[in-house]
Amino acid sequence: MKNIAIKLSLASLSVLAFGGCSYSSDALFPSLMGVDSSQEVAVAETSDIKSGDIPELGTTNFQPLEISEGGNTGTFVGQKVVTFRGELSQLQNSIRKHNEELQKIRASVINNALQYHKLIGTIEAKLQVGTTPGNPQMFTMLQGAQNNIQVMNANTIALNQLATRVASDAAMTNYLLDSIRAAYSVSGAVDEDHRQLRILENETNQTSILIGSLLQEINMDAERQLQYIETARNYIVDLNSAIKAGSYGVNNLPLPGADYVGAATNFNVKSSATNGSPLFVAKFNKTNVKYHDGLKQAVSSAVAKKPGVMFDVVAVSPAKGNALSKNAAQNNATQIFQEMVEMGVGAERINLSSRTSPNATSAEVQIFVR
Repeated sequence: MKNIAIKLSLASLSVLAFGGCSYSSDALFPSLMGVDSSQEVAVAETSDIKSGDIPELGTTNFQPLEISEGGNTGTFVGQKVVTFRGELSQLQNSIRKHNEELQKIRASVINNALQYHKLIGTIEAKLQVGTTPGNPQMFTMLQGAQNNIQVMNANTIALNQLATRVASDAAMTNYLLDSIRAAYSVSGAVDEDHRQLRILENETNQTSILIGSLLQEINMDAERQLQYIETARNYIVDLNSAIKAGSYGVNNLPLPGADYVGAATNFNVKSSATNGSPLFVAKFNKTNVKYHDGLKQAVSSAVAKKPGVMFDVVAVSPAKGNALSKNAAQNNATQIFQEMVEMGVGAERINLSSRTSPNATSAEVQIFVR
């Protein structure tokens, strides 16, 4: 009797430690001048990608062993044994095909993640030294990163479709196992029939365990991919804001007047939000957020109720976000500060601050009144 075994093969994806420079939102930022447009933009190497940047996927290679051979005894049960063995063989062939498809999807996921982070790394490096606001070359690279995310999303759909097919085969395997066990009670069998039934029962049971493990890993891969894609999409939004500014820092944002530059770039860091509910919230979870009409209406209403009202404009970033998320929130808050001044609110009546929030999934700006 041969047992069906799960052969594990660990994917050996070798990545080197990320060697880029760290940055802080409190540091001085480069000017808007950037570099000459004719200067070639260097593309980040794969060696610059951290292991944590690659989606966490399962590594099992699901390969069932061959089914034990057996002859037809000529009895009714003996004929059923031959049928059962053929059905088990078909199920195992399906497992091999499912496993082959899973490994191809995983390879595509990793390949797209590598391409995505090569582009992201290039954009980050360029923003760190500063470039021209709205640099079209940067937006082209950002579009390439978005295309990689679209392929990742297609891979997630493929994983879900594969899971459906594997679940169907899992149900068929359980049905076959029940049929084999029911055959013990059929009269007219010989000892050889029951010996082969026991072997088939054991092999089918192990096949059921194998296909259950396969289904579990596919579902886990799909779930991790969804989380990875959500994070990547939010990061694309932050990068889009930074590219518009030409750097990571809020100090590089062009302001319409010099009289309130100091106020606009001086962020107070707060560990907790202003008390009460915000007057207005703008969530920057996508590009081209249309908040302007709502902002104008909220500010006008507050000024009408209390002419001397004071505003707290708070840049909110995710608690688990990075420096870019924080700076994106501050960039957006600075932009809103400018718009409020243009609406007639005195700069001295607007207080800028920043904080992180465990409830925030992307950069946002909250406005409070006092």
